[in-house]
Amino acid sequence: MDYEQEIAALVAGKIDQIEVTKDHFFAFNKVWRQADLRKQIVGEARHDGTVIYRFQAEAK
Repeated sequence: MDYEQEIAALVAGKIDQIEVTKDHFFAFNKVWRQADLRKQIVGEARHDGTVIYRFQAEAK
């Protein structure tokens, strides 16, 4: 999966969220840490190890 494109689509508003399974977390995290707006891309962890990332227009 191309997480750079997924993050760009999330920031642009083309998609609402990115769902990352525990098997892909480290690959996503590597790309996320390089993103300019990473503080506005917020993850919500689920009990099964999946993380749902959403973009917040204003950082908290």
